Amino acid sequence: MKIHAKIAWAAAVFALLFILSAGASMAAIGDIQAQSGAVYFKAKGAAAWGLAPKGGKVDVGDRIKTGSDGRALLVLKDKSRLMLGNDTEIEVSEFLLTKKERSAVYSVSTGKVRAIVAKFSGRSDIKVRTQTGVAGVKGTDFIVMNQGAANVYFGKESRVDVSGEGADGTVKLVANKMTENTSGAAPIEPVNVEPGSPLEEARAQLEAVTDVAAPVEWEKTGNLPNLLARWNINYGRYLAESRRYKEALDVFHIAVDLTAISTIQAEAHLEMGTVYALYMNDPRSALVEYNTVIEKYPELPFVANALYSAGKINMDIGNKAEAGRLFRRYLDEYPQGRHRETVEQLLRSLAE
Repeated sequence: MKIHAKIAWAAAVFALLFILSAGASMAAIGDIQAQSGAVYFKAKGAAAWGLAPKGGKVDVGDRIKTGSDGRALLVLKDKSRLMLGNDTEIEVSEFLLTKKERSAVYSVSTGKVRAIVAKFSGRSDIKVRTQTGVAGVKGTDFIVMNQGAANVYFGKESRVDVSGEGADGTVKLVANKMTENTSGAAPIEPVNVEPGSPLEEARAQLEAVTDVAAPVEWEKTGNLPNLLARWNINYGRYLAESRRYKEALDVFHIAVDLTAISTIQAEAHLEMGTVYALYMNDPRSALVEYNTVIEKYPELPFVANALYSAGKINMDIGNKAEAGRLFRRYLDEYPQGRHRETVEQLLRSLAE
């Protein structure tokens, strides 16, 4: 009897282990089907990251992170694919799949993700979310790059509804278009990705870096935020010339958030000051931008125009002491500056 009891006990334990194993397998909502370079995995509730095993199962609440040379392909139960570029972190925050309904939220903390969402005949609600933007999709192909507060979206197929976190307004992104936004702002009106343009180059690099099998020029990929920030400076000028002033300000702001290069940031702040001062009759907002250039980037040549413009605004609003201080600083630091004669005349008028 004791032998039979032991056999029965062992069988019960084996059955329990099988049920638990089957339950865990059923709970997994996807797996890491391919990877290259450094890829890390952290299960829901885990304290530390570990190396991600190829073929490793992924469940709701799990996180995947890639290193500076890392890429990964995550395939979900509904046949959708999330293709992660380098320096990317993503969490499967929600996932539900039945015969009639599908919903999911994929939260991107930072980096580059291409989402190829499989077609689905039932009700579908899929979101790819960053801290400052949301892309709502049903069955489509698009790329998102998150850099700090800034998001850049490229449409590849079908339609994506893109909105800003906490901001009013949604834009419809379709194939061969790009939109972008930053903290507290709605996405800009989608623009065409023209052949031979910086946008086409950026999209091609994002396509490569999110494909685990594609060759990548890592130096160019690392420069992507700066390439896009420079494009924003030029596009913002076009918008301002087209009298689309609010859009121009948004685009210049995105440029600041995309890049860490001080020359691009200073130029964007100077352009915002010009839009406020010349086109929107908002001298105080213009002063904020000009003073940012003066105080944050004192070593850059943009300070000359910022000093001159801030001095003129202070003079116009009756702050003569501050205007005089700025004009004198201009002459001290830029004695051969192109505004020298005008500044000297303005100082004389202030002294009268």
